[in-house]
Amino acid sequence: MGIINILDTQTANMIAAGEVVDRPASALKELIENSIDAGATSVNIEIRGGGIAFMRVSDNGVGFARDDIPKALLRHATSKIKTGRDLDGIGTLGFRGEALAAISSVSRIEIISKRREDELGTRLTGDENGIVMTDTGCPSGTTVIVKNLFYNVPARYKFLKRDSSEAAAAAAVAERIALSHPEVSISFTSEGEKKFYTGGDGSLISSIYSVYGRDFANGLKEIDFELEGVRVSGYVSAPANARGSRALQNFFVNGRFVRSKTVMAALEEAYKAYIPHGKYPAGIININLNAKNIDVNVHPAKLEIKFADERKIFEAVYYGVKNMLTEREDIIFQPQKAAPGDSFTSMPPEQTEPAELTSTCIPEKEKSDGNAQNYGVFKPDLGEEDMPLIDLSTNSIMTLNSPIISDEKEKLLESANRIGQSKDIPSEQLRFTDEKQYNIIGEAYNAYIFVELDDKILIIDKHAAHERVLYEELANKKEIISQQLMNGITITLPHEQAEILSSNLAYLEEYGFIAEPFGYNTLIIRAVPTVLADMGEIAGIFESFAEKLTENNTLPFTERVDRALFTVACKAAMKAGQKNDPAHNEWLVNKIMTRGDIRVCPHGRPVIKEISKHQLEKFFDR
Repeated sequence: MGIINILDTQTANMIAAGEVVDRPASALKELIENSIDAGATSVNIEIRGGGIAFMRVSDNGVGFARDDIPKALLRHATSKIKTGRDLDGIGTLGFRGEALAAISSVSRIEIISKRREDELGTRLTGDENGIVMTDTGCPSGTTVIVKNLFYNVPARYKFLKRDSSEAAAAAAVAERIALSHPEVSISFTSEGEKKFYTGGDGSLISSIYSVYGRDFANGLKEIDFELEGVRVSGYVSAPANARGSRALQNFFVNGRFVRSKTVMAALEEAYKAYIPHGKYPAGIININLNAKNIDVNVHPAKLEIKFADERKIFEAVYYGVKNMLTEREDIIFQPQKAAPGDSFTSMPPEQTEPAELTSTCIPEKEKSDGNAQNYGVFKPDLGEEDMPLIDLSTNSIMTLNSPIISDEKEKLLESANRIGQSKDIPSEQLRFTDEKQYNIIGEAYNAYIFVELDDKILIIDKHAAHERVLYEELANKKEIISQQLMNGITITLPHEQAEILSSNLAYLEEYGFIAEPFGYNTLIIRAVPTVLADMGEIAGIFESFAEKLTENNTLPFTERVDRALFTVACKAAMKAGQKNDPAHNEWLVNKIMTRGDIRVCPHGRPVIKEISKHQLEKFFDR
């Protein structure tokens, strides 16, 4: 007797649902996209319990005919296409006919719908007992209510995250659709609180303002460029408002949110001469082209698409952004014609730019080391003899009790009024060691510090070493001290990141980070650990910190904080290849020698290599 079983329809639907609906956010995405495809100009979204317990999407679209409502719950039932030929040139967000079938198979669902020409609407309820249809009075449009998601699929239910995390993911979906369709008014409510509302006036900047706030919107510049049938429009951040991560890069193709390495590469290549290494532009970029030149049927969640001509897309985005950045009407960049047989690369054709464009894009002090210097007067609460002094003319840092400068004490006291903030080492931590048992020989390649001891030579990777020192200080909650910032720093984050920070502010305060909500998706940083207080890029470091906290959501929050501190330490540490003042190196070596137990960086790379005196002598046949 054979062992192959033909599964019943319900079981097959439950299995297939996992491909389409893996969490409340994916179910919500399908429902909102159905509303957009139905011609809605207003969509109201409400969730409770992270969308697991309750989810409602109401629209004023065309509505269902009575006979079509039960058909909509069948797999591959759709009004968008009829045959396989229709897959060439899809102009709607949905087309597979799987969403309602998948959702209804793993939840208790209710659909209320009426067409404008009908007197009465129809209510359908579906659960494990089957479906029931009745006539009902209702406004034109469709309302879909989903309850108890995955109640009958425990294998899927147990992998859902906390309600707050699922709610944040659902909000992020609603935000992206609001940005991709500013002509549709979208309202999102979670746990009875309205999170955001867009007016549906067709203005993208208005939608950005509603979703990400005034500060973020005010830091954007508009782009609008067309190349051979590909139109690129939207808003991108001004160079001065570059961010510490790619989290606020949103790309839309024909109104569909997508992830595209081609678009990302083009955007970042355009900014290459305008922002420091390690910083990223933010932006909401819309790409519109003939639907026949893209294939959207390549990803289960339709988040990835294929372009018929990747090079054209790259060039359209690159030159659209580049022309905005120049802000020169007399200079318009256009791609060169590709020779027959040329292949696409991530680099655009070479362009000759006026010399002044590069020199004016980045302030002189930023160009010198790739990071902005935040100069000002710094007066640490220290005794006069231990007060660290920075001579801005030489960028040297020393203490008054150092024999190197004992004869020039008065001169240096005078220069104290010009003290700036060191971006490499917090000023109040810089000291010379009076009785040291080592000698710093020098530094190779601006990356490796050589230290001589009685019986060996130490080679210290300065970035890895500084990263470890910073991490140890950041992770030591018992000794951490917060440094109040003179002016709070506001940061706008994707909803998931803002939500996880807002939900754990008390815990983060234990690590020296003091922040508070400052509007939807925005926080204001009031204080940071003293080890970071003198860094010039607090906002960028905090953005990277928030991004890491949202990764690996299956891990406990405490462990995610610890891993996020790795990134903070890495961002703030001295950079290999960057020249530092000898005093910085001496401070670092002193830390390493004092601790004695620092051998690897937080990421596991070695910090110190040793060469014994005997090895050296043997190498030279002594």
